Amino acid sequence: MAKLDQTLVSHLFLNHHQAIHSHLLNKVECHAIAEDLTQEAFLRLLNKNHWEHDENLAGYVFRIAERLAIDFIRHQRHQTHHVELDNSIPSNAIETEQLTILRQQCEILLSAIAELPMRCRDVFLLRKIDELSYSEIAKQLGISEKTVQRELVNAMLHCHHRLQSQPF
Repeated sequence: MAKLDQTLVSHLFLNHHQAIHSHLLNKVECHAIAEDLTQEAFLRLLNKNHWEHDENLAGYVFRIAERLAIDFIRHQRHQTHHVELDNSIPSNAIETEQLTILRQQCEILLSAIAELPMRCRDVFLLRKIDELSYSEIAKQLGISEKTVQRELVNAMLHCHHRLQSQPF
């Protein structure tokens, strides 16, 4: 087994991002959703941490992306047939301990975002908060779309590593 490192995942992202995005776009028919699913596929690869030497990582990411698309489409179909829930019924859905952990994770994420270099932070916030496309971010910041992709990967990796370093 080999450890997945940031360089390998960044390389995979830069070389296969567009192909995976295009494949997902054909499935979900929305650029923003296809982009989010593409990013989620790479984040799930990061969470794997280790891989077999003979494993085709590009194929593995495509498989993750395909499954994410299938789940998304199923969820969309289910949402169109849902029943309205009665909000007057009390619920203890989030226990105090879970809420504490969520708050800690939010604090760590906010701290991790604040630690990012300014351009990297701007790219991350424009994508995740303002939901701008790569081309819109590139135009707004006066950088290339490849630079937007690289900065976004770096930001996500930084946040991922900060969260992984905490014992929850």
